[in-house]
Amino acid sequence: MGRLLRALAPLALLPLAGCVQPPAKKQAPEPFVFRSLNLRQQNSKGEPAWELTSPEARYDIDRRLAQARNLQGVTYRRGKPNYRVAARVGTVLNDGELIQLEGDVRITLLGDDPVLIRSQQVRWLPRQELMVMDSRAVATDRRSRLTANTARFLLQEDRLELRGKPQLERWDPARSKAPSPGGSASPATATATATATATAEPAPRPAAQEILKVRTADWSPGSGLLRAAGPVRGRRSDGQVITASALEGNLRQGFVDLLAPVRVRDAGRKGWLEADRSRWDLEGQTLRTATPFRAQLDKLGLQGNALDIDLKRELVVVPAACALQQPGETLQAERCRWNWSSGRFVAVGDVVLRRSVYSQVTRAARLEGSIGKQGQAIFTTPGGRVNSELTLPPPGAGGTKGRKPAARVEF
Repeated sequence: MGRLLRALAPLALLPLAGCVQPPAKKQAPEPFVFRSLNLRQQNSKGEPAWELTSPEARYDIDRRLAQARNLQGVTYRRGKPNYRVAARVGTVLNDGELIQLEGDVRITLLGDDPVLIRSQQVRWLPRQELMVMDSRAVATDRRSRLTANTARFLLQEDRLELRGKPQLERWDPARSKAPSPGGSASPATATATATATATAEPAPRPAAQEILKVRTADWSPGSGLLRAAGPVRGRRSDGQVITASALEGNLRQGFVDLLAPVRVRDAGRKGWLEADRSRWDLEGQTLRTATPFRAQLDKLGLQGNALDIDLKRELVVVPAACALQQPGETLQAERCRWNWSSGRFVAVGDVVLRRSVYSQVTRAARLEGSIGKQGQAIFTTPGGRVNSELTLPPPGAGGTKGRKPAARVEF
């Protein structure tokens, strides 16, 4: 009997072994799908630092990773809304330690005079208050555009660092319709839920009147301050080429200071200008320097202790120590004015005109004249009094034979 029980024992265990199921394989939890995403962060003072919302997001608990579409956000400065952020898609890692924004990312400065910064990819590190743009960055306001291959945006310092062939483009708003930087949303419209929609597409890109290329550039969208390391090379729509060692200025106020040595070339007129630090008023379209300069227009040379060029009116003014030279003639005056379009030239104040022919010297309070395209000047004194001195060669000297006659002065 014992032998029989021992033989049946393995068989009795068979039905029990058949009912045991193998352990189930642990599966990763499905990511949560939310109707909306709403992240908020405060600074050490308890003030709002940034917010980010999305109408649809998927969240992976184990990886602490959220993927969202149509993101809208707001960054704050000193507790007040400063920039609005928008992107088509985004990935939030570690509950906000890193935010990867992709697909026409837009960062808009809020206020009455907005600035729009765009890039296709932006890495946002909220704790460092830093946005890194590894793809082309474009910053646009109502009058200018800054572009670069890469950029870093330090939010708290309000500084956009442009690297990789940065350049500045400017246009005249009166002549061409500037691209909209995204509207003039006020801080009041940037609510806590960041419900503002993405900005509309900008208007067609206008033709730039000036393009300045630099090595590196740092720009503050809020204050407008701009600093750029050279070499600086600029080109105007009329073909003039401008070079400088560096520049600094304020795009909000509409000017840049070109740092010495400054040189302007005009190949069409065979002209050039050399000066020290010069201020380029981008709004008024003027170029000024308060230091000595030299200029040349074909055969005509011009010098002075200061210079004021009105690019719109095509007018050159030398307000101090004006000196003009051309073959066989020199002119000195307290100040002079020249319109390079009409060719009219006016010299005022202790004017002295010297000609090599007969050693002629003419003195007047005012001389007028015209300067041709080849740099030839002819002067007159309509209605004015002049004092002319000349030295005639002795009889029979033949000093005038074969000599080209000088430009005539009318008394």
